[in-house]
Amino acid sequence: MLVVGVLLVVAGVITAVSGDWTGSQWLLPSGLIAAGIGVLIAGVVAAVRRRLAPLRAAKKAATSAPESGGPISRARAVPAMVAAPWRGSGAAVPRYQTVLWLLALIYIVWPVDFVPDLLPLLGFTDDIGVGAWLLTSLYAEAGNHLARQGERSGDAAED
Repeated sequence: MLVVGVLLVVAGVITAVSGDWTGSQWLLPSGLIAAGIGVLIAGVVAAVRRRLAPLRAAKKAATSAPESGGPISRARAVPAMVAAPWRGSGAAVPRYQTVLWLLALIYIVWPVDFVPDLLPLLGFTDDIGVGAWLLTSLYAEAGNHLARQGERSGDAAED
């Protein structure tokens, strides 16, 4: 749609520049340009809607699962979720994931970085990136952990 819109606008501009449109055909260039702009707007709206579809689906999935818990219940679930693989108590989170979380936490606290903190604006970006990954990963896995616990308690209640 975007290409067609651009082609219509270009065709309208070319016809407006190239000819003498004093007769009954004076609407042709402005009509082509207007149609091109309309198709461009429709194409942009369609592209934005396509890009937002996964976000809407994720939001719908997140709001339709109330057993995954809110931020406070997820934060409370993190210690048990991290300790479960090391206790051997049937954890769904693998040990290497907990090691990665520990390494990320050490990297954030450790004074030696890949990008020195003395560089303006760049020094803290690696810490911010690692911290963002750590928090989002823990938050998502804590929600999955709580959902699995809810499923297990629902299955036990049915038996």
